[in-house]
Amino acid sequence: QMAPGLPFAFGSQKDIRREAAINRWLTTDTVFNSAFAQTYTENITGRATIEPTQGLRIELTANRNYARNTSENYRATVNGDYNAYSHIETGNFSMSFISIKTAFAKDRKDYSSEVFDKFDEYRKIISFRLAAGNPLSNGIDSVGFADGFGGTSQEVLTYAFLAAYSGKSASSVKLTPFPSMPQVNWRLTYDGLSKLKFAKKLFNSVNLTHGYRSSYGISSFSTSLLFKEDGSARDLSSNFIPKQEYSQISINEQFSPLIGIDINWKNNKLTTRFEYKRDRNLSLTFTDIQLSEIKGQEFVFGAGYRWRNFKMPFKIGGGKKKTTTNNDLNLTGDFSIRRNSTIIRKLLENIDQPTAGLTILSFKLSADYVVNERFNVRLFFDKTINNPLISTSFPTANTAAGISVRFTLAQ
Repeated sequence: QMAPGLPFAFGSQKDIRREAAINRWLTTDTVFNSAFAQTYTENITGRATIEPTQGLRIELTANRNYARNTSENYRATVNGDYNAYSHIETGNFSMSFISIKTAFAKDRKDYSSEVFDKFDEYRKIISFRLAAGNPLSNGIDSVGFADGFGGTSQEVLTYAFLAAYSGKSASSVKLTPFPSMPQVNWRLTYDGLSKLKFAKKLFNSVNLTHGYRSSYGISSFSTSLLFKEDGSARDLSSNFIPKQEYSQISINEQFSPLIGIDINWKNNKLTTRFEYKRDRNLSLTFTDIQLSEIKGQEFVFGAGYRWRNFKMPFKIGGGKKKTTTNNDLNLTGDFSIRRNSTIIRKLLENIDQPTAGLTILSFKLSADYVVNERFNVRLFFDKTINNPLISTSFPTANTAAGISVRFTLAQ
């Protein structure tokens, strides 16, 4: 008989520890300390493309990634029996999410946030929902939370955070840190405007774009060493200790772009581009119970012009006459303005404090000319100006300009 068998050899995840012990496949050494380990990974990815009308393309994506590593010592006792010791599970989790309902919420002048206030309020609703499903919870604590599910409970904070920042009701949000179904993100492109009668006289092409992507994640979780299977274990704040502990959860959201317009104009070689982007990064840490909120928004303006049959203003190859070629000169210019801000929100201290931020102005100009298939000349000018949001930092500016010549020796 082959041990532990063909199913194991071909990847079966069936727990064979007891069978291995009965059949004496394991050592009886009582000081044997090599760990029994299992790895479980689950990745779900969904993609779909819809074209409801000519020129409109909608791309839908959804994903869910869950990884868990299990390890424990499984060894013989002096009586010849086998027991498991130091069972530990670690892992990480992420999934596509939708937090668009709160994406455009504005902060008040004192940097406080209506969404964060809801997060604070939702804690009690979540507390009593959790207590309703736990027979060990008895009564109300001194500040009005359900017994065992206080305002600093990991579970209470997690579900209140997800409800508030997804724009859902605290009474309806699912009480699980690992939702089973990912939510759908999207990207839209539309090029039908240039096909309309009035637009054909003005544009060769007009492309409109819009994209939304958001994700919820737990970077790392592990089994609590103080957790009891009957769920009765409590921490120093008298909260029930969950089976899995994690120090931080996060939501990352991007509009890339919120709106983008790319135009190729008629009767000349001019192209223009405009994009408006927004992004948000929310990180809730449980050690000090604070939320780090990083927001950014950016406007991008771009233009390009192709100068047909451009004549070089200098001699090439030592000839007496200036070189005349049929090559084009490509001129491009981009201007962008981006504003970033970082605000730390401390729940227990009721503090909203900006800690970092920049307003970034960027100018980029370039002229690119291909003399021939081996020789390329490029002129460029780049300037970036950084203006800090807080007074503890100082403005900076960086400028780069020059000429780049590329000569290719290979055939």
